Amino acid sequence: MSACLIWICVPTLAVLLIFYSLTDVSKPDVDGVIASTIWSTNTLGARAAPTLQLVFIFTRHGSRGPTFTYPSCPYHPLNTNYWPNGWMALTARGHVQMYKLGLKFRSLYNGFLHHIYHPKDFQANSTLFARTMISAGQFLAGLFPSRGYQLWNKYLPWQPVPVYPTYKDHQKIAYALLTTKCPRFHEAWYKSVARFFLKYRKNITDLLEYAKPFTKIEFDESFNDTESSWMTMYTMWESFFPIIEEGIPLPSWMDEVYQRNMTFLTSKAMRAASVGSDTQIRYIEGVYFKEIMNLMSAKIEGTLRPNRKMFYFSGHDFTLLGLQGVLGLTYDPTGHLDARTGSALIFELHKDMQTEKFYVEVLYIDGSSPDKAPLELIIPGCDSPCDFHLLSNITEKYY
Repeated sequence: MSACLIWICVPTLAVLLIFYSLTDVSKPDVDGVIASTIWSTNTLGARAAPTLQLVFIFTRHGSRGPTFTYPSCPYHPLNTNYWPNGWMALTARGHVQMYKLGLKFRSLYNGFLHHIYHPKDFQANSTLFARTMISAGQFLAGLFPSRGYQLWNKYLPWQPVPVYPTYKDHQKIAYALLTTKCPRFHEAWYKSVARFFLKYRKNITDLLEYAKPFTKIEFDESFNDTESSWMTMYTMWESFFPIIEEGIPLPSWMDEVYQRNMTFLTSKAMRAASVGSDTQIRYIEGVYFKEIMNLMSAKIEGTLRPNRKMFYFSGHDFTLLGLQGVLGLTYDPTGHLDARTGSALIFELHKDMQTEKFYVEVLYIDGSSPDKAPLELIIPGCDSPCDFHLLSNITEKYY
């Protein structure tokens, strides 16, 4: 077990200094900053209800550098002036984003989750990517600012919290270049993405034709097969979304119409690649969701050992989309569930103290929302709150 243990050690003080540099404060008051991170142990969190028994939190990593871009892009992924941590790596804003998300969850569950970190109460897991592991470290720094006997430095209210690897999140097979690793998934992926391109081909063609003079990409050749078509869409999305998140000025040709259309079409493309069929949903996150249901069952039966209160999982956009698919939330007309960086999907297990029946509430935090207020999600076919056994019956086909 010790060989598999991953220690993510990211000092909170460094994060706070980054935050202040991003808000044009040249000389932060260190004592004041440190004091502001200490959550009152007497304050009851907004979600710390007497009925609450167990919580699962799934997050997408924080803001990162781009994966791909077009040849003439002024913000190339290898340009360290804009991406000093490297391509696909968490940015300074991404560090702060996840730290503040951890603070948000402390405010939501304080009183239910003890302010002192105990392994018997809490466990964190992450996929084996640098951006998710570092995101987990920053999230935990906000969730568990050290205090009491764990405050080993009064100027640094931070402590290392172990982050364990998970091998149950299969989100990466949704990417076009990796779908062939699972032939059955690839077949379902191909059919789903092909349907998407058939439905929106004119919209996509018009959008890419508009962009051609500025990107210098000949899109005609890329539309010879479904995989290349999807990768073209994904490349164009990557060419401007990280730039928007970082607050870097966009090239003038990326006007509001382009941004709006690109966002709409990419959202459809990402869902087609991940939750376009039951087969895709089952292969991407079926194993992960089975883990949730097994842990909830153990909690209900009194056999959960250790008898933890919260599990945290650091993942990706396809992680959140896949879990939404399991819940029947395949289509999202609002755009609030598009799994932006720093977003979170929350499962709460409750017990009705009068009937002694267990039920589940599902919440979502949109990483792009200013206040990070949790939104209650309604599971199709299951009233809110959703009876645990009914939820099990609805979702068992995926695992």
